[in-house]
Amino acid sequence: MRLKTKFYLVLSVLALVPMLSVYYAQALMEQMLDTQEDGVLNTARALSIALSDRPSIFTSDVVTPFAPDVVSHIEIGPLAGRPEIDGNIDDWEEYMVQSVPLQYGFGSPSDRAVSARYRVGSFEKAIYLAIEVEARSSYKRFPEQEIGEFEQNLSDEAVDQILLSTVDADGQFRQFQIKPHNSGQLSAYVLDESGLLLRDEAGNVVREWDIRGEVRARTGGYDLEIKMYRSTVGPALGLGVMNVAGMLGQPKVEVIRSCESLTDPLRLGSVFAPSPEVQKVIKQLARSDSRIWVVDTQRRIIAHAENLKSTDLRINSEVSSNVSQSSDNLIQMFVSVTAPIVRPILNLWIDSGTFEFPDPGVIWKLEEPEVDIALSGQEIAKLFREPSGAGGGVISAAHPVEVGKTVVGAVFVQETTNKVVEMRYQTLELLIAFILVILLGYVILHLLVVGNAVKRLGDLARQTENAFDVDGKVVGRIKPQVSRDEIGMLSRSLSNISIRLKNYTQYLENLSRRLSHELNTPIAVVRSSLELLSKTDSKEQGQVYMERAAGGIRRLDNLVKRMSEASALEASLTSEELEEIDLCELVTVSVEEYQGAYASHEFKVVFAESPLRVKGSPEAFRQMLDKLIENANEFSKPGSSIDIALSLVGSEVLLQVTNQGPIIPVEHQAQIFESMVSDRKHTTQASEQGHLGLGLYIVRLVAKFHGGKVSVRNRPNQDGVTFEVTVPHKV
Repeated sequence: MRLKTKFYLVLSVLALVPMLSVYYAQALMEQMLDTQEDGVLNTARALSIALSDRPSIFTSDVVTPFAPDVVSHIEIGPLAGRPEIDGNIDDWEEYMVQSVPLQYGFGSPSDRAVSARYRVGSFEKAIYLAIEVEARSSYKRFPEQEIGEFEQNLSDEAVDQILLSTVDADGQFRQFQIKPHNSGQLSAYVLDESGLLLRDEAGNVVREWDIRGEVRARTGGYDLEIKMYRSTVGPALGLGVMNVAGMLGQPKVEVIRSCESLTDPLRLGSVFAPSPEVQKVIKQLARSDSRIWVVDTQRRIIAHAENLKSTDLRINSEVSSNVSQSSDNLIQMFVSVTAPIVRPILNLWIDSGTFEFPDPGVIWKLEEPEVDIALSGQEIAKLFREPSGAGGGVISAAHPVEVGKTVVGAVFVQETTNKVVEMRYQTLELLIAFILVILLGYVILHLLVVGNAVKRLGDLARQTENAFDVDGKVVGRIKPQVSRDEIGMLSRSLSNISIRLKNYTQYLENLSRRLSHELNTPIAVVRSSLELLSKTDSKEQGQVYMERAAGGIRRLDNLVKRMSEASALEASLTSEELEEIDLCELVTVSVEEYQGAYASHEFKVVFAESPLRVKGSPEAFRQMLDKLIENANEFSKPGSSIDIALSLVGSEVLLQVTNQGPIIPVEHQAQIFESMVSDRKHTTQASEQGHLGLGLYIVRLVAKFHGGKVSVRNRPNQDGVTFEVTVPHKV
């Protein structure tokens, strides 16, 4: 597998970062949901404590319904404003009051000639009704008599009208007929116990002046608005619409109602009027995306509040600084730019869907298992997730309302998890966007860096391959790179290796010529001496030829010994036992021997201090010193001195051997310590021994074995050279 492919495989591991971020955000969301669950329960607990100081709201007849019925139950909630009684019911849309149909009547709703819906609410001390009537026939809809004459001649004849039955605040059962006139006004008339118009002693019908309203005709029906005092409606209320249609010259009466019967007070619709005091309290505690119910021990709703407006999670603080606002704008711009890419990726794991409360419809009694638990005296909070598993859902919490040790009701709070889900989605969207940008930047940098590195490695591989021919011979050079990274270091190392290999190859190529040159001379001497010996008859002359041949053989023998000397030394050093040596003593003894062997030179020895001890092999040190003195003898002028100095430089012992003679060019100073390197052109002493360039190579081997190094430099006056060997000092 190529290095570039491996880099890409390693880079692919970073793709796990967004996935891990999703799982991290999911775990964080679970923690936030637990916190939210505690918050919802605390809201229910705080509200129940506040309501425990108001036990009367759970027993007040104004609030609690009597003989409740699910269908006929009528909730009279407070209105946000005072409706204008003009027959136009369009303004009721502002009050957010639900429209309720009149359902009781003969036959199915599809077979009826009339249908109606009503809305009811209270403002201050008055109750307001808005009724929409859909009637196919306008027969006997709006009488045209004058009011005075009409009231005098009013009979129980069936005409289009509104029927109203109540149990008032005093517990009295009352029935009314509310008849519209063509003038747009409504008149309310009291009915007696038999359901007929009630008349006074003079025979006039009795009107109810506390009930008034307006009617407005429209295509397909008419609309009414009615106002009555709160005292008129007590715990029970029933509404009815009478429609009269002409059938073959005979009237056909059809009545639809909001309850089972308008003539039986026990079968009217129960009235539920939420407590304004409780409503005010729960609205103060209502949280976003939540709804709150307060119920009594019969699970009847005493108060209800909803706040279905979600909070905006975006940061729009008016007191934030310009820097914060600009930063927020940049983040929003960044998210909007990356959204088309991020959201499809994010939607693979999670859904940004929002949970919506189902429409409870017209209810007066709360049938929830949590409410039953709260009415038993226990608190409860529970999270209900959406079946889709998107993470959204609703948290339900219920807490009992206790007066003393008696449970008089319960508070039931529901809150969606939309805030947490939306926060998770927005956080992940921003997080993944940043991660993708970072990954993109990393990929670009990675491609630039890795691509450059791979290119350089490829160039280095091609140069290395081209530097050698098929036989392994160095035919080119690896160009070193100037960069300071590992590839540059590798290129410089390979360049140095190629140069050394080339030099060594050249050395091997020259070795045969050098050996041929060194060996041909003694061989030629031996051959010529033997040939001359075979041709002479003179004993004296033969002796001369024999000695000359013997000298050639000795020279051949010396060359063979020198060839094996370096390898023998390397082998012996590996098994040599080291001991403590006083170099001053070793040099003193050696110089006494050199004085006799090299009588044409004067030896000067200088010790900066004595003793100077090192740990090493005495024989190896003696051999190294022999090579240095032998080299100095051959390259020094006759009669000149050879100087030997020992000194302590820091933690190393410095050995210096100086001779007077030709200098060594600077470019050759590093090469003279290599094997088989010898230049005898400037030698000042004749020698019958062969020279293979191994003397200074042996000096380097010994110095390196003892942890030291060797170097050479020309004397300042350019009339000789100084060889320096440094080895660690033994304290």
